[in-house]
Amino acid sequence: MSIAIAVSAQGYGDEPAFDYRAEMTGHTIIKPSTGQEFLEMLADLTKTRGPIFLMKVFSHSYPRGIIMSNWSGFYDEPGPQDTKKAAYLSDLADRIQKGIIRFTPDSQILLFGCDLGTFSRKLSAVTGGTVVGSDGGTYPEIWGNRETGVFLTTDSWLVFKNGSLAYSAGKRYRAW
Repeated sequence: MSIAIAVSAQGYGDEPAFDYRAEMTGHTIIKPSTGQEFLEMLADLTKTRGPIFLMKVFSHSYPRGIIMSNWSGFYDEPGPQDTKKAAYLSDLADRIQKGIIRFTPDSQILLFGCDLGTFSRKLSAVTGGTVVGSDGGTYPEIWGNRETGVFLTTDSWLVFKNGSLAYSAGKRYRAW
């Protein structure tokens, strides 16, 4: 038994759009407002539903990581204005090592936020799986006043496996 998760990051704006995108995936939805809450939700799902094989994250972001409530997101490393509710890749690594959060060996994490190329590489090294993120700005493709499920980037969608760049997936990537 394993689980597919869609994350709608809360607390920094555009929540209805992130909620819609998470719903469109058909996966189990979580809506964390802080990095610590995010890790707690992953731990609870791992305990009750098994390891994570697929996770799609819809969020605002910047090179440090996923933005949630002010300075309380999920980041690569601590920053000077972070609150105690922020969480870091080292916190995730600790929970993985202890078996509190589990990923399948072939897990995939898709990050639909801006400027997450370096963060994606680091996250891939922590999870040991595949992580896809954009090195530039991202936005949904719109046709007929509807999102198509494809996200575009101003740079490239980068695919990392075990912390190393595997390939560039181009300028379009399907979320659902």
